[in-house]
Amino acid sequence: MTEEMSRVQRNAQTSRKQPKKNSSKAKRYAKYTILTLATLGVVGALGGAGVFAYYASSAPKITNSALVGTSQTQLLDADGNVFYTTGSKREMAKQSEIPKEMRMAVVSIEDRRFYKHHGVDPRRILGAAFANFTGSSLGLQGGSTLTQQLIKLTAFSTAASDQTIKRKAQEAWLALKLEKEYSKNQILTLYMNKVYMGNGVYGMKTAAEYYFGKDLKNLSTPQMALLAGLPQSPSGYDPYVNPKGAKARRDEVLEAMAQNNVITQAQAKKYMALPVTDGLMTTHPSSSTQDEEAKVDDAYIMSTLAEIKKLGYDVNKDGLTVQTNLNQKVQDRAYAIGNTADYVNWKDDDMQVGMTVTDPNNGKVIAQLGGRNLTALQGTNRATNTVRSSGSTAKPIVDYGPAVENLGWSTNHLVLDTPYTYPGTNIQPNDWDHKFMGSMTMRNALAQSRNLPAIRTLQEVGYTKSLEFLKKLGIDIPANEMVGSSAIGINVSTEQEAAAYAAFA
Repeated sequence: MTEEMSRVQRNAQTSRKQPKKNSSKAKRYAKYTILTLATLGVVGALGGAGVFAYYASSAPKITNSALVGTSQTQLLDADGNVFYTTGSKREMAKQSEIPKEMRMAVVSIEDRRFYKHHGVDPRRILGAAFANFTGSSLGLQGGSTLTQQLIKLTAFSTAASDQTIKRKAQEAWLALKLEKEYSKNQILTLYMNKVYMGNGVYGMKTAAEYYFGKDLKNLSTPQMALLAGLPQSPSGYDPYVNPKGAKARRDEVLEAMAQNNVITQAQAKKYMALPVTDGLMTTHPSSSTQDEEAKVDDAYIMSTLAEIKKLGYDVNKDGLTVQTNLNQKVQDRAYAIGNTADYVNWKDDDMQVGMTVTDPNNGKVIAQLGGRNLTALQGTNRATNTVRSSGSTAKPIVDYGPAVENLGWSTNHLVLDTPYTYPGTNIQPNDWDHKFMGSMTMRNALAQSRNLPAIRTLQEVGYTKSLEFLKKLGIDIPANEMVGSSAIGINVSTEQEAAAYAAFA
């Protein structure tokens, strides 16, 4: 019995010791896991630091002149001369001209911890991520500090292709360097002088004059709040175009100012009750730097800006220098042809014109005219407009070119200028003189721009072959738009036709 009890006791002791072994094993696993994660963290941090250092080493140099300079875009002609600059003339504000309340309005909505960080704010980055997750972004517009935004405006573009890890690393590195060389208020002043404010306006001093006809020091608090909120989306918060959106943004800035103890909640509520149009200028000088001389290059400017936009750039924010193929002498002549009686006996002042001039050796567009007697800049550009018929300039590319290529016709091929009815209709097209020339060569039919030979030629070539020929020339017309009358006119721009005719050259 005693021996049996002894075995029971030993078994009980053994069972009580077992959990200690399991506990010890679990501790070892936890220890190894922590060590592994710590090692991976160190390796990751070292790797990240190495990548950051590598990217930082190739960061662009930031000069004081670049920081002071504008984000406006310049277009250069073929000789390298500036012929267009976006936006209005910018008024630079001295640091002493910017009221403290104006500075704090910007800080409150854009970078609440501006005076506490050193250019990059990890806490802000985490806060912005949380704000994006919860849908609240008051005072946390993304992870970039105001210093980083100044760097972005100075050295980088807003193009989607430029939004890379390398760019972000360089931006952060340059922001850290900038904070060592400039005071906080100097950085803030540079930012407020450079930022785009909508309607062709750069800088908050210029914006104060444009929107309210005042100096910065004379703005009311809600007016300061409106200006402070504009840089995030100048077009979206434009008080002229979208007063509802502008008021919502202004009120968001006022709330941020209250939370940042710049104003009281009672003041914020009082200011929010005011209409966003309070004190807003209803008339003001044109924001454009372009004068009468700019009308000469107007169509070329519009076409170039449209191409830049297609590439994903913002000409109002990216501070681009764009080399174009504009030949100013040819452009001047084109303008003179359209706007004087020295070359063409225009029927009246209402008669319009579209013109594109290309160099057939390389396809470069060297001049463009979008209309006559312009009363405003950047309106309708008839040179690139594709909703008007080309008239008889279509005949070589719709009819005769395809006939030469597909049917083997020579310029001496005989065509008929005799009465004709469009298939399936009772419509009979005619020429301006309502006469018929009978049998004639293709060369003469084209030289005299006779309609009936052209229409017959398209029917012989066939719509499919004509469309294929046009597509090779860069003119893509939907099949359902190719009809019998297309032989004597298609909806195409002068730009498209100039490129197409280069194939003949």
